[in-house]
Amino acid sequence: MTKAQLKKVDARITKAYTSSCNGVEIPMMKIPEIFKVGRAAVAEGADDEALKAKIVAFVATIRAN
Repeated sequence: MTKAQLKKVDARITKAYTSSCNGVEIPMMKIPEIFKVGRAAVAEGADDEALKAKIVAFVATIRAN
């Protein structure tokens, strides 16, 4: 994946996270894992809704509040 493609994927992950998990406390050290889950979902061909669902499911397992 090129740098430009990675940047677009990361933007999709950020958008999915902020639109669905805003205000959820998570351990700071787990942020890279959110991107790892998101990148794997995109690599599997997930659209924006599927990406959001994967991120929400993962965040539910690591949330602090």
